[in-house]
Amino acid sequence: MSSATSSSPLDEVILRHLPDWQDQPLNLVAPPGDFRLAALTPATAGLKKRLWSADYRQLNPASQAGWTPFFVSDRQPEHLDGRSLLFWPKAKEEGYWWLQELMPRVGEGLYLLGDNKGGIKAAAKALEKAGFQLHKVDSARRCSLYYLHKDASLSLPLEPSHEVISGPDQLQLCSLPGVFSHGRVDEGSLLLIAALRESWQELPQQGRLLDIGAGGGLLGAWMLHQGSELELTACDVSGLALQATRQTLELNQLKAEVQAADIFTGLDLSKPVDLIITNPPFHTGRGTDYELASRLIREAPQHLKPGGQLWLVANRFLPYPDLLDAAFGGFKRRAETGKFTVYQAVK
Repeated sequence: MSSATSSSPLDEVILRHLPDWQDQPLNLVAPPGDFRLAALTPATAGLKKRLWSADYRQLNPASQAGWTPFFVSDRQPEHLDGRSLLFWPKAKEEGYWWLQELMPRVGEGLYLLGDNKGGIKAAAKALEKAGFQLHKVDSARRCSLYYLHKDASLSLPLEPSHEVISGPDQLQLCSLPGVFSHGRVDEGSLLLIAALRESWQELPQQGRLLDIGAGGGLLGAWMLHQGSELELTACDVSGLALQATRQTLELNQLKAEVQAADIFTGLDLSKPVDLIITNPPFHTGRGTDYELASRLIREAPQHLKPGGQLWLVANRFLPYPDLLDAAFGGFKRRAETGKFTVYQAVK
């Protein structure tokens, strides 16, 4: 979350209404990662305010700005008095997951806010078709703000599913809305697993293993399932991903540490790492953004033991070879398809 006080389209819409919203607590739910909370802070100085997020990176800035933060894989609010506003996410299944969580916790209803190209209009139409009462409160800066009236007698247009899907080697995987590769096993991760299997004897078999950007927990769980004696820490910025990873480990009777972290920030790195495996994200919203993977590659040598390894799968078009050369002084391509490449770099 940016600390800049400049505003974005979403917070500009909220700022238009804050003068009339001073009489009740304000609850912001699931703001996007680039939402500028700092732009709202002066106008909410006298309000009781809460932030409920699935993004670990938003917690400290929110707390420092006077908001009470809640993280989906940790502390949940029992009741949300006042005005609640849900930022509609680009994955509609995640949006309905949030609505399912919010409906028992709010009073008469809640606000929905989203980018017009991000599915908010389609969600409003689907909710109206299901019988819910909505009215459009505002439309500005290519964003729409609705008020959704709560009706316990109605069902959501889409019931968000907590699926258990089959993975490689009889693994059972928990798949949650809003988590990477929901409802399917990602082909890039499968290519990385195939490369790791082929090179099993070259991998460290004891020591410390990091699965960075764990998603539903597939990569780390597979390593343990194969009999690796490495001590696994699976981490992600997404609280929903952490929930899915914990459930994947439980389904397969595997044990590991599951921790919220922003790449390496938030991890205890006093003990060096023997192996890092990752299928890093390269999207922010609807755009391509490989800053997270760039930081991972750049910082990995600081935390690996001499001889420690980084294994990474990525779309072929991403500019990771130059980054790996700069950070490690060299790398190998261990597997490749028309779409993906698996890279190995050794400290």
